[in-house]
Amino acid sequence: MYFKSWRGHKGYAVGAELEARLQDRDTLELKNYSSKIRERFEPEYKEKIHQEFLECMVEFVTPVCQTSFGVVNELKEQIDYLKNVIKDDGLCIATSGSHSYKIDPLEYVNDERYDAFAKEYGILLSRFHICGFHIHVALPSSVEAMRAYNFSLEFLPLFLALSSNSPYFNGEDARLLSYRAKIFEQLPRAGQSSYFENFSKMRDLYEKMQNAGTIKSAKDIWWDLRISPKFGTLEIRICDASNDFERLRLLVVLFQALSLFSQNQELKRIPHQILLQNRWNALRHGLDGVFQNNDTVTTMREHFLDLVNRMEKEGIFTKLKTEDDIIKLKELADKEELALRQMRVYEETKDFKEVEKLGLL
Repeated sequence: MYFKSWRGHKGYAVGAELEARLQDRDTLELKNYSSKIRERFEPEYKEKIHQEFLECMVEFVTPVCQTSFGVVNELKEQIDYLKNVIKDDGLCIATSGSHSYKIDPLEYVNDERYDAFAKEYGILLSRFHICGFHIHVALPSSVEAMRAYNFSLEFLPLFLALSSNSPYFNGEDARLLSYRAKIFEQLPRAGQSSYFENFSKMRDLYEKMQNAGTIKSAKDIWWDLRISPKFGTLEIRICDASNDFERLRLLVVLFQALSLFSQNQELKRIPHQILLQNRWNALRHGLDGVFQNNDTVTTMREHFLDLVNRMEKEGIFTKLKTEDDIIKLKELADKEELALRQMRVYEETKDFKEVEKLGLL
C-alpha cells in the first residue's frame, strides 16, 4: 500500500472530482450505460472520465489546476465531450446529491474491485446512485497535510451545509437537506473521521487495516476528509454534487484557503460527539443549523462568515490571489441552499421530474 510521507512539493494547487448520473433524456430515469459509452472514449478522456460502482454513473476528474477557474473549466470541457459522445443515445447527464425517483436495484460495473464491494456490502450499494463533489488541495509536505487535516475537521459541516443538495431519495422526502451524507456514512470507513497525533499514527492505522485484509489500498478509506499521499493532497469528500459551477468553484476557493490558513493556527480539538452533532445539524438544517465548538454556539452561517473574515484578516486570500472571491464567498451565506430549491420546486409541482430537471448538466 502506498502511504508514504512527502516533502518539497509545490503547495496549494487544486483539483476536483464531480460525480454525475446518466439519465434518459425524456423521462430522466437512470440508465445503465457507462460501460457502453466508455468504449467510444478517446484515450485522453478515458483518463479523465471514470466509471463509478454503478453503471448509471460517471465521474469527471480534473488534472492538477492552479486556480478554481481552471477546475471548473476542465469539468465543463469534459461534460461537453461526454454530451457529444451520447448525443445519439437518448441520454442526458445530471447531477445532484441523490436521484429523487423511486427505483429498483441498479446494475454495477463488472470489475474485480466492484465485485468484491457488491459481495461485501450488498443492499447498501444497490441504490448508491448518490453523487458527491470532491476537492483536492496539494500540500508542500505530509506534515503540513496532517496539520490541515486536523484543523479542517471542525469546518467540514460548513462545506456540507453550503453544498447540501439531496433532500429526496427513492421517491421519498428524506426531511434532510443532504440525505447523501447519511447514505454514504452507512459504509465502514466512511463519514466523520478522527484526529491523529501525526502522519505516522495515521499510517499505522492504515497498515493495521491492510494487514487484517480490511483494505487493499488507501483509496479504500472513504472518510469525509482524507489525506492522499500518492498525490500529496488533502481531499474533502463531504460535499453534495451540483450543476451550480460558481458554487462549486467557491467551495474550491474556500478549501484551498482553509488548507493554507491552518498552517499558522492553534489546533483546538473538539470532542468527537460534537463533531458528529455538527455534521447532523448541517445535513438536517443547512446554514441555519446550530454550530458548536469549544468556545461558542452559533449557526453554520455565522461560523462560515467568521471563518471567511478570519482568513481575510490574515491575508490568506491575497496570498492565494483569490481576494476577488471574498465578497462572493460571503454572499453564499445569503443564498438559498440548493436542497431548499429542490424542496420549493417539488412543493409547487408535486413532480419529481421537475426536481430532476434542476440537476441537468
